[in-house]
Amino acid sequence: MTVPPAPRGRKTRLVRPGDVPDDLMLVIRAVPANRSAAVEEMADRAQLSASVYVVEQSGKWCLLFGVSVFAHRLGRDATDVLRRFPRAPMFVEAPVGTVRAAGFEVVPTGTDADHFDVQLIAGVVEPDAPPSEAEVRAAATRLLDTTGEWRPNPSYAGEAGERFEED
Repeated sequence: MTVPPAPRGRKTRLVRPGDVPDDLMLVIRAVPANRSAAVEEMADRAQLSASVYVVEQSGKWCLLFGVSVFAHRLGRDATDVLRRFPRAPMFVEAPVGTVRAAGFEVVPTGTDADHFDVQLIAGVVEPDAPPSEAEVRAAATRLLDTTGEWRPNPSYAGEAGERFEED
């Protein structure tokens, strides 16, 4: 099947070949100190991603409502990944299989072998009506629901006492 040219004004995001194993642990987000701020930030970044990038899926160029994540591979300390996020006080992780079981696609993107995007809303092509902000926020909430405990980021460069707060 021939894939049409990418929609005008958007960039084609590089998708690496190969499978993403279910047991691969992802640092889903280096997150702000409260859940509602984390949901808003994830939703905003996913919508920005969709305004810039497309990925080829099933012979179509789909908007990438992506949340950028990094693998935390077995035998490596999480600090290796978290050094990339010195401005985030907290972090969360989830295995790829758990993220997929919640209905999300995990796409190996970019040239870094440890970088992936979790597609919050899959299958949206440019002529389609985009999902509402509420739908994107709901997807971000579902993604955060797949994660484990919120933990302090040891690489955080901000105030030492800032911790996760339920809101």
